[in-house]
Amino acid sequence: MYGVTEERILSAALGLIGRRGVKRLGMQEVSEAAGVSRGTLYRYFPNRDRLLDGVAGYDEANFTRGLAAALAPVHEPAERLGALVSFAFDYIRLHPARSLFSSEPEFVLGYLFAHLPKLRDALLSQLGDAFDSVPAVAAGQLSRGQLADVIVRLFVSSLIMPEADDRALVQSINALLMMPSA
Repeated sequence: MYGVTEERILSAALGLIGRRGVKRLGMQEVSEAAGVSRGTLYRYFPNRDRLLDGVAGYDEANFTRGLAAALAPVHEPAERLGALVSFAFDYIRLHPARSLFSSEPEFVLGYLFAHLPKLRDALLSQLGDAFDSVPAVAAGQLSRGQLADVIVRLFVSSLIMPEADDRALVQSINALLMMPSA
């Protein structure tokens, strides 16, 4: 989807955003971190706003590709859900811009509001059938879409309030997903 140069630029920009924030991100700094000339950077991204849009798309694509790779070797619905939870929380925990929430929460919230529907759609697309194995969905108490919304909200809450023990959180969410419906 991305060429080598474009990916270098986007990866460098994402790393810089995580270290310095969006407000302090400069095009010269991005070109230096990516190892490209300013002219090359501006050929791909004519301004900072287009670069930020590109970084958002790059991050979404990385999540979607990573999720597909995490799900590829597993076929049983419960295992697929477990793979989703493990992948998603690792993605959040290891994200290069995770610290941005504490320094620029308004930017992060704006990003989340704009991009969470795409995350929800990716979950439904890649895990729709596995959602049917969740007792609350199987019993008709939740739709697939409602379950995807709950999962996305759990991911966001872990970004806002990091868990001291990520493994315990993953185990808790997996248990919650497989809890028999009332």
